[in-house]
Amino acid sequence: MKMKALRSIAAGVLFLQVAYVVVAKVLFVVFAEDTSEIDHTDPPAAGGVLYLLAEVAVIGVLLAGALLLSVPGKFSRVPRWLKRVLLGLAFLVECVIIAAVLRNIITNSFGPDEVLNVIMIILSAAAAFVSAIEVFRAGAATARSGV
Repeated sequence: MKMKALRSIAAGVLFLQVAYVVVAKVLFVVFAEDTSEIDHTDPPAAGGVLYLLAEVAVIGVLLAGALLLSVPGKFSRVPRWLKRVLLGLAFLVECVIIAAVLRNIITNSFGPDEVLNVIMIILSAAAAFVSAIEVFRAGAATARSGV
């Protein structure tokens, strides 16, 4: 396969992951029943806010990685170091996803979910692989240019 096709596949995987998280959150907010107490006046826990910020950061990294992989020519003005950081973070996120899915497979009994988990591992591995290649390619270009 040519690198352009691999970049398109990886970008598609990243876009699908972002869409999945966003749609799941919207559906949860819309359809989840509010069971909080009316007289519950405690401020929200800091852990909840940090989790939300981490989730937004991960979505931002995946979206940025997907954009960088899908249309690399459009982002020629983005500094190489920033591209490398974003794609490196996308690689790390994909590795965490793979580890979480493997843990899920190991701890659960075999069923139809495991087939979906294996597909998720393959897609995340492809996105991680292409992100890593792009990080090292950007690094090699930087080393050749003497920057």
